[in-house]
Amino acid sequence: MIRQLRSGNADYDRNIAFIYADWDIHAGSPISKKLRVVRRSTLVMLSPKGELARVVAQTSESALKSLLDNAPERPAGAKACTT
Repeated sequence: MIRQLRSGNADYDRNIAFIYADWDIHAGSPISKKLRVVRRSTLVMLSPKGELARVVAQTSESALKSLLDNAPERPAGAKACTT
């Protein structure tokens, strides 16, 4: 769903640096522990000041779109994920 939303709105890629982490590989990683990501399907919106919002186990387009629509602008120099 995220890829579908991204393909429909170029502003998402201009304003958000996307980072994808495979839960099966990174479940026990330091960043998962620090952000308290305890299950699959967790989206965390971060800013330089910390966590802004989180969506857990949501698949509805409206919930995911709301998260992306409320993202702050991407900090200068931050790059988006290309996959």
